[in-house]
Amino acid sequence: MSINTNSKDNKNIKALFSVVCLCIIALGLIVHFSSSKTRENTVNENQTLKITTAAQSEYSTEVRHAVTVKETTTEKTEAASEKATKKKTETQSMPMLDGNTPYKSFYKYPLTEAVLKGYSEELSFDETMGDWRAHPAVDFKGSAGDEVCAINDGIVTQVYSDNLLGMVVEIDHGGKLVAKYCGLESVSVKKGSRVDIGAKIGTLGKVPAEGANEPHLHLETKLGGKYVNPLNVMGKTE
Repeated sequence: MSINTNSKDNKNIKALFSVVCLCIIALGLIVHFSSSKTRENTVNENQTLKITTAAQSEYSTEVRHAVTVKETTTEKTEAASEKATKKKTETQSMPMLDGNTPYKSFYKYPLTEAVLKGYSEELSFDETMGDWRAHPAVDFKGSAGDEVCAINDGIVTQVYSDNLLGMVVEIDHGGKLVAKYCGLESVSVKKGSRVDIGAKIGTLGKVPAEGANEPHLHLETKLGGKYVNPLNVMGKTE
């Protein structure tokens, strides 16, 4: 009876041991699969985070680039506008030079070199007006329709019609020198125009106050607001 009891106990112990081993194996499998699932979820979350971060970074870069391009374009546009405005202002209001220095140191005749009547501050009889008056100008002989040119670089300050002088173009030649081209038939410039030396400003017509004389250009020049002989200003002689 003792031998059978021991044999039965041994079988029970083996069975219990087998059950315990199966439980341990099952528990190990459960832990293994749970850990694998957790790692997979973590990897997926990390990948999603990386993709989101990369997308955000790319979007931020594009936004910064767009802002930079816009700011750069705005700065260039403002700079170009400021430069154009400055250039336009300088063109329409050429600064006066110090002293009596003109824009160029040499001059061109406005018409022909032939002088019909010279500059004079003394009174002389005027056949057209029938009175005595000074002649603060030089009359350059020409023919109706001849081109009249600027004696120097300058800015057109006035264009108007005068009952005695006819069509007049006034040009600021710099250095406080202002010239009035009188007796024009037509005008090819306007107020504010920039003219170069020798440039056409109009065509020759008539001077009503000197209609008894041959066709000519009546040229008056003022230096600092005072009449001066145009030939002396230009360094020419009659």
